Parts: sequence; C-alpha cells; structure tokens
Amino acid sequence: MKFETKYGHFSEDGNEYIIKTYDTPKPWVNVISNGEYGLVLSQAGGGFSWLTHSEFNRLNRWHQDLIQDNWGKYFYIKNNDTNEVWSPTWMPVKTNPDYFSAAHGIGYSRFETEYKSIKVVLTVFVPLDEELEIWNFRIENKNNSKIDLSIYTYFEWCLGSSSDHHREFHKTFLETKFNDDLNCMLGTKRLWEIPLGDRGHWNIKYPYYGFISCSNKISDYTGDKESFLGRFGSIYNPEGLYNEELGKNTGKWNDSVAVVKTGIQIEPSGIGELHFRIGIKSDLNAIGKSLKKFITTESVYYALKDARNFWQELLKTSTFQTPDESINLLTNKWLRYQSISGRLWARTGYYQQSGAYGFRDQLQDSLIFLQLNPSLTLQQIKLHARHQFKDGTVLHWWHPITETGMQTKMTDDLLWLPFVLIQYINETGDYRCLKLKEPYYDDPAVKDTLYNHSIAAIERVLKRFSKRGLPLIGAGDWNDGLSAVGLDMKGESIWLAEFLYYVLNEFSEVCKLTGGEKLFKRYKKKAEALKMSFDKYAWDGEWFYRATKDNRKKIGSKTNEEGKIYLNAQTWSVISGIASPDKAKKAIESVTRLLLYKNGPLLLYPAYSRPDKMIGYLSRYAPGRRENGGVYTHAATWLIWAYALLREDKLAFETFRRLSPNYNSTDTENYSAEPYVTPGNIDGPDSPYYGMGGWTWYTGSAGWLQKVIVDWILGIRAEPEGLLIDPCIPADWKEFSVKRTFRGTVYNIRICNENNVSSGVRQVLIDGKETDCKLLNIKGRNPVDVTVYMG
Repeated sequence: MKFETKYGHFSEDGNEYIIKTYDTPKPWVNVISNGEYGLVLSQAGGGFSWLTHSEFNRLNRWHQDLIQDNWGKYFYIKNNDTNEVWSPTWMPVKTNPDYFSAAHGIGYSRFETEYKSIKVVLTVFVPLDEELEIWNFRIENKNNSKIDLSIYTYFEWCLGSSSDHHREFHKTFLETKFNDDLNCMLGTKRLWEIPLGDRGHWNIKYPYYGFISCSNKISDYTGDKESFLGRFGSIYNPEGLYNEELGKNTGKWNDSVAVVKTGIQIEPSGIGELHFRIGIKSDLNAIGKSLKKFITTESVYYALKDARNFWQELLKTSTFQTPDESINLLTNKWLRYQSISGRLWARTGYYQQSGAYGFRDQLQDSLIFLQLNPSLTLQQIKLHARHQFKDGTVLHWWHPITETGMQTKMTDDLLWLPFVLIQYINETGDYRCLKLKEPYYDDPAVKDTLYNHSIAAIERVLKRFSKRGLPLIGAGDWNDGLSAVGLDMKGESIWLAEFLYYVLNEFSEVCKLTGGEKLFKRYKKKAEALKMSFDKYAWDGEWFYRATKDNRKKIGSKTNEEGKIYLNAQTWSVISGIASPDKAKKAIESVTRLLLYKNGPLLLYPAYSRPDKMIGYLSRYAPGRRENGGVYTHAATWLIWAYALLREDKLAFETFRRLSPNYNSTDTENYSAEPYVTPGNIDGPDSPYYGMGGWTWYTGSAGWLQKVIVDWILGIRAEPEGLLIDPCIPADWKEFSVKRTFRGTVYNIRICNENNVSSGVRQVLIDGKETDCKLLNIKGRNPVDVTVYMG
C-alpha cells in the first residue's frame, strides 16, 4: 500500500486516499466542486456547501472548530427494532462502528461502515453542471433476519452569508416549508446579507431555495431545531429520534433546520439503496427538473461515473512516471485536483473560507491548466484583466456575485497579469491572445487589449520607485504579512526588484515579437537601470536583504537581531537572473545553511519574538508559525527552481522530499495535516509544534509545486520556441517517462539515464531518428515518440 500509516494510505491507482479511522489528528477533508456548486467534507462528516461563493451563498451553517469538527450535514440511522442509533460518518452520534473507512477520491468521497452486521456504503459527490450534491446510501443486511431502518437528516439552514453567529437575528429571516409534490423540504430567506440593493443596507431578498429531497418517500420532517434536539439536547443524541412524530413544524418562526425522515426495510442478505439530493437552486421548476433527473439509483451511478470520468480525462492530458512514487501521485493526481477543485473553483477549505478571487492568487493557480487545457488559463487572465483599473492598479481581491473588492497598495499584484500571460504564450505560442479585449473595472465601457492591460500594470510599477532606483513595497509585495513596511510609500522591496526584472525582460521579448520595438527598448533599458541599482544597494554581505521600511531601516539583513535572512530575496535573485553568478550562488548557499530545515526552507530566520509595528502582522504571529519563521510552502517551492537553475540536483530533489505531504505524513502524529494535499505552512523550529502542517487545500503551493517539479526537476518545460528537455534529477534515476501535450501535439517522452548523471542531454531521437534539437515543436505528426539519452 502506498505511503501507509496508522491512519490511512493511497489506493493502488492513486485516485483515493483511504482513511482507516475517523480519529485523525486534524480534520482530513475533501473539497468537491464542479466550478459553481461545491462542498467541503471531513472524514468524520463535518463540512458545508455553497453555490458560487462559499461565504456569500452558503447552504448550511458551519463554524470552524478544528478540534471538535462538529458542524456539518449529518445523518442518523435508527434500527426501529432495537432503537439503536448510529451515523454512517461517525459524527454526530459517535457510536463506534465495527468497521470504518473513509475514502476521499478525486471528485467524490465514500464512507464504509459496519455496525451490528449492517453495512453502509455512503458515496457523496457533486454531479457535473448541477447545483446540488448527492448522498447515496447502499445498505447491506448481513443479519439472518429482516431489518427495519429509519434514516434522519440534520443540518442548520444558513442560506446566505456565513457570518450568522448572531443567530437570534439571522434566524428571524429564514423560512422553511415542505413540498409534497417534490417530496422535498425547502428553505429560503427574506434577507441576503450582501452589499447589494437600492434601498439601503441588507434590504434584498435571498433569490434562491435551499432544498433536501430523498429518492424514498419522506415520511416525516421538521424545520424546528428546538423540537428535534430538545431544549437541552444535542446533535449527538436528539430527542426527536425517539419521538413518535417529528411534528412537521416549518415556517418563519423557528431556528430553522433540515430534518427529514425516511424508512427502508431490507431482507436477510439483501441490499437496499436510496439517496438524498441537497442543493441550492433559483426556483421550484429548476429543483423539480433536477430531482427528476436523479430519481433512480441508475441515474445516480451514471452521474457519479460522469464526474469521475471528467476528472480522469482532464488529468490524463499530461502524465508522469518516475522512480519516485510521491512525484507520481502528486503530479498526476493530487496537486492538480487540489489546485482546480480547491483553489480555483471552490476558493475555500477547512482552514480558510474565502469565496473571493485574489488577483495574484488565482492567476498563479491558473498555471495548473497550461498542461491540461490552456484555454482555461486564458479565461482566468481575461477575468483578472476585468478587475484592473485604467491606471494599472488592481483589486487585491473581489467577490463574485457582488463584484465588490478591495483596491490596494500591494505592489506585486498587478505584475502577475503579464507574468501569467507570458507563461500562457510560452505554452501555446498564441500571440493573438494579446489582441483580445477586456474592459477596465473602473470604466466598463472602455475595452482594451490584454497587451495594453499588461503594459498598464508594468507602467504603474515603474512609477513607484525610490530615489535609489528600487521599487517601493507599499502595503506589501508578495508577502501580505509585511503589511506596514511601506505604507508611507517610502520603503523599498528587493524581492519586487527581482520579480519586476524578470517581467521586464520576458515581456520586452513579447513586445519585440509583436512589433512593439519602442517598448522592447524601453523595458530593456528599465531592466538594465534596475539591475544597476540592485547591484549597488541590495547585497548584504552573504545574502540579499529583503526590504527597507519607511524609516529606511533594513529587514532581512545581518544587522537585524530577528528576521536576518528572508527566503524570497535569495531564490528570486537566481530565478530572475538579476544577480551576478557569484552573489546568486552565495545567497543560495546561505539559504542552505540557515533556512533549509527538515520540512523545507523557512520563509525567514530567526523568527520574530516581538511585534514590530513598522513590519506588520507577520511579526505578530507566534514564532515559528506561518510566515514568522515557518515553512511557507508557496515560497518554499521556488527554492526548487533556484536549485535546479544552479544545477544543485541533490538539493532540488531533497527540497521536494521535505515539502512532500506524502513523505511528511510518515510522521503523522506530528505533521497532523492531510497526506494527499499541500499545506499552506508547516511550523518551524521556534514552534513547540515543529513540523506540524496547517492551512491545507486553500494554498497556492499546490500549483507551484506541480510547476517546479515538472519544469525544473523533470525538466520538461515550455519555451517560446518549443518544448525544452532539460532534466535535473537524482543521478540514480535510471529512467522516467512523460506524456506531454504541447501545442496540440502529444509527445511520449522516454528519458534514459544510463550514465547516472543528474543533468545534460547527449542524444535525442524523434520517432527513432536522431536529432540535435532539444526543443520540440513538431507539426503534422501526432503522437510523437521521443527518446532522450542523458549524459
């Protein structure tokens, strides 16, 4: 079994992580989404659902409690002959089953339990192109007598903003009713707590119905929390389970819940099936159509098959087989799934619920589509261009539904638009995209090309320079935690200088190839001037300092007592090419010596023990936690890129191993986080929980880890002229293979390492014929077989 621990393991095909006990160190979840509707579901059954926006349009109430994991959409199974009650997800009843497993798969989750010879297989998924989720029960009676079961549901209606902690207020706008024709409980709201409407604050109707229906006849129900739980009852043992009737209490005056009851009888050795459909839709007609669509067991199985096939077809576009099983699991399956389902579509997780788009965040995440379906990356670029102002600034984040957001002085956000556009062009060779037009956020009537949107971003940054010729950090560059370093627009960013240098050089080549000779010369000249200032001011003796505060004092410098060295200023000195080779090498040597710890490189060292109001909230985290001396996984992935550029193959691969959730999970009690997705952060050595992962799923590290593994360890990456083969692998790898779709051609690439080297290509065969070209850009043949000999 793959990466087995006491808590679980991967399935043989890698499509599932199978959890052997409900008692994991922290909630281990799945984020299931079709791009519009989604849910988060833990191994114990906790979680929540939403349509379009996980914060503005949530189906059920849920509060983040990572210790108890005690909010969710729950089910109770009652044996009517014995009065015994249990839950197929363990929560909320907590009756220990005779057997338990929970499998989080790509696009679905499955719970298998057995209690008193009654086996339940519960499969949860979101059908494609539907605004609902399906909970399918397959119940097997292993007894030698007939069983009579009742199944009850329970969740608290939210229907709108997740911020309904003041329940005495929010519950007064909810109303429920039961629709006999649809065999369905409905919930709606007379208030939607979002900043829309033309008659003041919070004065519009919620335009949807939440619903729960069952394939079996619903025999009883209630929408009243008090009557079901009892005045001093709880979700663990509700009074309503033992009452003759639930009361059918619905309407406008309750603390509204969704409790419906159905029954099923199963003969000895027999199997019974039923399913619940839960969701959010705009009107009763839409609900009715969907309920009819999934009325039979066969229709549910077909919908599940379609959802699973969708993911498998998408993910198999490019595949990788290496001697390292962790790379195979992550690059072929789980990093992509996490990036797409969790970050791009759901934009939420158990550690953070967002629902918003981050300008820099989802742009970077969309790089995951380049090897699968590049048109989806372009779609994301266009979306973000529409949230740029005419002066080149952007919304740091914005909310779908309301289209409201936060304009910011974050100084790197806007540069990710040309950065990702460059990556898209390298992948596709599609320079025509530069002519596509999108409006500006502050003037929707004005449409401009993506080319001009990118220029607006670059030009805005070029206006934000210090007298020393370095870019200003503003309210933070890539690191939001540096929230006070440059609020007066006097502090400088060394990392931003490196990032801007990269963008200027890369985008100048785009200008040159598309006839923008003046801009080509301008950006080359600006890059040269930036490099001169960088050479003059950025070096700190053994590494590059990180930034200057508004008061001109350095951070990330040997002169600092805390936060002496920061990771990003070193990695991007190599990635960008701005640093001289000797300084770049020395800077990375300092990273290896001072920052590379057991779970990867720390973001900075040593951690801040005292808050610094001139730095911002980064210094207010507990030492070793998150950005304050922890491993911030997003930034840590860039060290792999830098090591590979320096041909430090052992360190590049070792950094991957230290970041891999598969390898970290072998120390599960300490690591705590899910073994199948990347965490946003891992506690550093100044934390008493050194090595503990946190903030999983909703992190940009998944997409970047995928990119640096494929582009810089396997070395199969897109360049303007074609697909480059340039591995930087462990010398003991004898062979690996890649199926890579590039510009419409499928390349089946086999890389042989007979001489035990880590880099270098001595021979390339294309369809059996030798060529001296390492760049692949073949037209008219599909597929193409490529054999590469290293040496």
